Amino acid sequence: MRKAFYDIVAGAAALALTLCLAHPDGAHASLPGESESITGHAAAAETQYTRFIRMISSARAVVLATKPLAESPRRARPAGARRADKPVITAMTAGAGQAGYVHYFLVRAPDETLEIQVGIELPDQRIAWSFPDLGAVVSPFIEAGVVPAGGKDYEVWHLYGIRPFPDDAAMKALQKALPDRIHPWIEGKTPYCENDGPRSTCMSCLGFVLRALFPGRNSAYPDLPRDFWRAGTASRYTTRDLLLYLTGMLELSTREARLQRIGRLTLPDELREDLEALVYSMGAAESAATANAGNPERSAQKRPGAPAAKVGVRAVQRRRL
Repeated sequence: MRKAFYDIVAGAAALALTLCLAHPDGAHASLPGESESITGHAAAAETQYTRFIRMISSARAVVLATKPLAESPRRARPAGARRADKPVITAMTAGAGQAGYVHYFLVRAPDETLEIQVGIELPDQRIAWSFPDLGAVVSPFIEAGVVPAGGKDYEVWHLYGIRPFPDDAAMKALQKALPDRIHPWIEGKTPYCENDGPRSTCMSCLGFVLRALFPGRNSAYPDLPRDFWRAGTASRYTTRDLLLYLTGMLELSTREARLQRIGRLTLPDELREDLEALVYSMGAAESAATANAGNPERSAQKRPGAPAAKVGVRAVQRRRL
């Protein structure tokens, strides 16, 4: 029975992909002049296909830069600015007044690898990101289509966008500073990489966004907020950690409290499903992290599903973003 069910689901997914790729007109493209888009019935089919592959694929959450093994001083959170008490403002496309919004995309690489890609919306509604085979680049916003890069095609689906700061003053400051923050990386054509760290001359998609949101005061490494450290005990930050932070989950200490918050929030279905899955996963990881709190390296290795730490426990080292 279970095999029959999966055969049916796989067939539906294949049909959805066939429908979506059969309608190449009316594109939202990442690069001008070379695009593929989905409209009408194909768009509905693509939505279902996107949700399907996100659920079964365990799409890889791209890492950002190295994570400190021994925490360095970080920016303090203003009094009364608890994210867990604030609404989460989301967007399902680019739009006026959304400069600074962090957008999540699903990307299927030419080798069929699925991964989560993040970018940040600009005042002109384009997306700035570090993209495979392109590096740091500003692209037209893409809802669903193909990004040509390095002589290959990457299939891209937009998932959702999130306003990164609940506070209006913080958002205005980000929107004002954003073009200047990303300008050196775009002009310098900073290459893309997955192994992004404080001494890197390249950036992952997560590293690009974190540096844009939390620019380092004294280095190229992002100056992450103090409460971002609860994003996990593995050797790397991931796009999932950023999602948990932006939605206020990291300030809540129990699974029950996080699920209650999700229930109170007005969220797109896709985001709600992702958060619920992450919260359940996070709950299992937290017990292991708590038990090994005195030994960061052991904690990273014992956490279910976590990769072994790739660096020794030294105060001056930072983990991958």
